[in-house]
Amino acid sequence: MYELYKRAMPSLVKDGKVADTGVVIGSLAWREFLEGNSSFRYETADHGGYTATKQNDYWYASRKSQGKLYRKYIGTTGELNINQLDTAAIALVEMIGQSPVKEKPASLPAEGNNEELQKKVEYLTQEVERLKSGLQEIEQLKAELAELRGKLAA
Repeated sequence: MYELYKRAMPSLVKDGKVADTGVVIGSLAWREFLEGNSSFRYETADHGGYTATKQNDYWYASRKSQGKLYRKYIGTTGELNINQLDTAAIALVEMIGQSPVKEKPASLPAEGNNEELQKKVEYLTQEVERLKSGLQEIEQLKAELAELRGKLAA
């Protein structure tokens, strides 16, 4: 049969200390905490939280928003302090704020606007045809250029 493995929840770090042990950020015990863990959850009052994960000796902050994962380098185990943790939280908020927001699709126009919609469709169809024609012209010019380059090289 299948054996289930429980994944330990990462410790919560909030208000300058590890919530379940009281270890203060910046203390010797903090360094030991970082060396003994590969991740923890960091929460700020003003900028939300993120998961901090260790890769080798480097710590990264990650936070998911609208299905996208955002990551930010925090620092090494030996230098990780509250300022770096807070700076990473701010940086993630800024990264998420600069991310393009998914727009909701526009609703279909009311029945009375079908004539206006038809005009827009006709205009766009004409534009597509014009662009296709321009593309064909570009392709012809590219072929002529390739032919001239071949003659020049000979």
